[in-house]
Amino acid sequence: MSRHHLLTGAAVLGLVALGATVRADDDTYRVKVHDDGTADVAVHQDEEPYGQPMLFLGAGGNKTLRSLDDVTHSEFSTGYSLDGGVGVQLSRGVALRGIYTYSRADAEGTTFSPIAGNRFSRHYYGADLQFRAWNDSGFAPYLFAGGGAVTIAPDQTAIILGPTGGQFANNSFTRPAARGGVGFEYQIPHSGFRLFAEGAGWWYKWDHYGLNRMQVDANFGGGLMYRFGY
Repeated sequence: MSRHHLLTGAAVLGLVALGATVRADDDTYRVKVHDDGTADVAVHQDEEPYGQPMLFLGAGGNKTLRSLDDVTHSEFSTGYSLDGGVGVQLSRGVALRGIYTYSRADAEGTTFSPIAGNRFSRHYYGADLQFRAWNDSGFAPYLFAGGGAVTIAPDQTAIILGPTGGQFANNSFTRPAARGGVGFEYQIPHSGFRLFAEGAGWWYKWDHYGLNRMQVDANFGGGLMYRFGY
């Protein structure tokens, strides 16, 4: 056996004795020794691959940031939200995401508010670009911007009255919406799973049930994400 082979074997055994995971530049080398004395060396690149899909699920709260009408103070109490989506990592710092959010809350207001006392569901669906400050610490802040649509749906039992006592049909309506916000994610070590928390704002026109105003909603919460190709 040559001196070169002896030195190589000694180095491999040394790594094994240390339970070896060795970093060199952006690569991680993992050594596995078999019963017959042979060894496999696996190389994992720390830089995340591009073009890989992702899945995410989350939950949190929903709050309107302004009244729909200053006279009747028509607005919503803090509700809950559920969301999820898919995406693809376009580069180390940029991802394209498709998102759906469901939220539910009770309407409030004065006696003359057309929506007060009723429960509404809101469905947000759209896409955005996520800009992530990627680094090898596992913690990555990000911001995002995009758009889509929102569907407002009162309960079927909702009674929506106008100021003169006439009743509005409690049908749903859909409007275009813009979406943006900030968040951060933390990678669970040695896995494709990440924990995330984010806050998002939605801007859309509410022009139904006798109300007409640009509305701003805030969704906030967190969840779990998985990036394939780790």
